[in-house]
Amino acid sequence: MERIINLLTAALAIASVTADNFNVLQHLGGNGQWFPGPEVTGISSDVPAGCKVDLVAFFSRHGSRYPDTGAYNEWTDLYKRIHASNSFNVTDKKLEFLKTWTPVLSYPDRQIAQLSPTGYKELHEMGATYRLRYPDLYEYNTPFTMWSNYYKSSPRVRDSARLFAQGFLGPNATELGTIYALNSSDSSSWMNSLATSDLCKAYDDEGGSPYKDVWDAIYLPPIRSRINAMIQGDFNFTQSDISIIPYLCGFETQITGRRSPFCDVFTEEEIVQYEYSQDLRYWYGTGLGTDIEKYQMLPIVEMVAKRFVDGPNATYTVGNSTFVPPKIMAAFTNDGQINQIIAALGVFDNEPQLPGNMSLPQRKFRASRLVPMRGTVAFERLTCAASASNTTCGYDNEDNSSQAYMRIRLNDVVYPVVDCTSGPGFSCPLSQYQTILRGKRAEAGSFTKLCNVTDPSFGSEPTATFFMDNTLSFASVIKP
Repeated sequence: MERIINLLTAALAIASVTADNFNVLQHLGGNGQWFPGPEVTGISSDVPAGCKVDLVAFFSRHGSRYPDTGAYNEWTDLYKRIHASNSFNVTDKKLEFLKTWTPVLSYPDRQIAQLSPTGYKELHEMGATYRLRYPDLYEYNTPFTMWSNYYKSSPRVRDSARLFAQGFLGPNATELGTIYALNSSDSSSWMNSLATSDLCKAYDDEGGSPYKDVWDAIYLPPIRSRINAMIQGDFNFTQSDISIIPYLCGFETQITGRRSPFCDVFTEEEIVQYEYSQDLRYWYGTGLGTDIEKYQMLPIVEMVAKRFVDGPNATYTVGNSTFVPPKIMAAFTNDGQINQIIAALGVFDNEPQLPGNMSLPQRKFRASRLVPMRGTVAFERLTCAASASNTTCGYDNEDNSSQAYMRIRLNDVVYPVVDCTSGPGFSCPLSQYQTILRGKRAEAGSFTKLCNVTDPSFGSEPTATFFMDNTLSFASVIKP
């Protein structure tokens, strides 16, 4: 008990934000560029003494990008209305830039929805970081297999996998790397892809409504009144305009490589209010505040646990051939899917539901720390000597399976699984983690009923296999 109290005390101390270290770019929810998460859990990311990491799997959002068409249309609409004003003037120097502001895309027809140079940088660095972090899990100059969501709307997810491969494999990436891009709309990919919800008829990401709508109606009007009071003339910001100012801050900064002047329009308190709006968007859009969406990536997490139980040297028979997965399994998808994975992990299972009429300052779930651009959920299999293991929760560490542990890192920070912290470094015994996932599967029930699908080829208890099978018909081969 004392160990847990000390952990929570450290976490609360680290989580507090002061004016001296506040960085607006780290409080933009899903609209900020990548930063390693703050050490809010108080758990060291060092490998515990007596342990080694012998398997890794991660799922990453694509890197920083240019806006989609809908967002860019909002930018251009704002620009047109500002510059249509006949007598636009401001009384605060922080708004002076609006007189000459134009949307920052130079070639919008080519750039819309594509990765930006900041995204290139994030992914190259990520590849090199993982290569250096796990030097024993990849044999130099040998073939390397990866996965991505095909994502028909844009190549940015596939391109993210390609750029990671270049950072991880270096100049021989094209020769050594193979990326399996999974078509999640193919009926044969039922619950076995990186966007499983594409085949779920009942799936409906409502963007956090109605909770986010309630909060937006509380925090946005005072900001609008404050900012419009500093404008003279026939232009006024609408409430919708106000809501995209932090979005513009994040996107303009990473697109240009320079801090956007929009980052100075909101006060720190107002940015924190915007951050909570983003939390509501993800919690009730695709997360633990949902009834259907929170189960969508559960089969994928179960697949990771099964792969870890099988061990680093497992060989899988697929048809008339065999497949040996890499010891670092790298997969790329979109923010909604990353948030669905987070919902299935078990690390936020004791969090209260987020209210729409007030914020929870001490909440553990913060989208800014979880699903920014390049946001990453990483699983590490720890293999530990018996002397390194704890003996609580009924696990006596006498058999081989009890010496394998699951450790979860969200944007590099170790997050403990609720009620499963008896392993070294607050890790979860792998067999116990599988038990937790089985409980979640029982809670979900039939996936065909959950998704309201009637296709007879869709199983009610689907199993994900793409980490163990390189012959899937819905996978396209892409080279870095």
